[in-house]
Amino acid sequence: MTIPRLYIPRPLAVGELCNATPGQTRYIRGVMRMHDGDALLVFNGTGHEYDAAVRQGPEGLALEITGGRAVSAEGIEITLCQAVPKAEKLDGIIRRATELGAGRIVPFLAERSIPRWPAAKAQLKRERWQKIALEAARQCGRTDIPEIAEIAVYDEMLRLASAGALNLILWEEEADRGIRATLRDPAYAAAKNFLLVIGPEGGFSRDEIDRARAAGLQSVSLGKRVLRVETAALSVLAILQYERGALGVAAGESAP
Repeated sequence: MTIPRLYIPRPLAVGELCNATPGQTRYIRGVMRMHDGDALLVFNGTGHEYDAAVRQGPEGLALEITGGRAVSAEGIEITLCQAVPKAEKLDGIIRRATELGAGRIVPFLAERSIPRWPAAKAQLKRERWQKIALEAARQCGRTDIPEIAEIAVYDEMLRLASAGALNLILWEEEADRGIRATLRDPAYAAAKNFLLVIGPEGGFSRDEIDRARAAGLQSVSLGKRVLRVETAALSVLAILQYERGALGVAAGESAP
């Protein structure tokens, strides 16, 4: 049985008794049907995980921190830049991207992006997406939480490309270079930082690709199939994680 996990956004110490919030109390007692002494895990987004036990404290339900450990990072850093898609598709992309190890997610507006929001609504969207990332991190066992950046315009997003990263933009019209060949190129074997750029439903214009190349990004293809925007994002993350040894490796094995 999977041990329940809770997020407590503050420094934690072994031996500490943390009062549960009303929401945590409902989850522990009402949803999980846990009793005094039952074990659970706690994380605070700093790369540490803590063992805890349910206790009845003086002010109500509490969690006693009984142990703690640093959880080793995956060894690669991934920034996913995703053109904002229609409807609520970005909710699912953020959820799955969190499961697949993205450390930062940057929503941006491309030429063919359809959603356009006023500043106040854009901020509310960002807050919602951050909550989705937090909950996905809790469920999938991550001890860190991806940062959801402010919505950027296209040229602002391009400035995230850096000389120390492998900067890739997915383009369905790219005929000369696939993502697998790029990741397996000996020139990039030591790459630890990745910037991945995924376009909107209508794809990128050629002008956008030219501007991306001028900014230091390489255009790569995912193959012959034209993938939906939400499928493309998850596919490239899964491919990258597999090629770098984060997927397909059992607990007792070591990554290449």
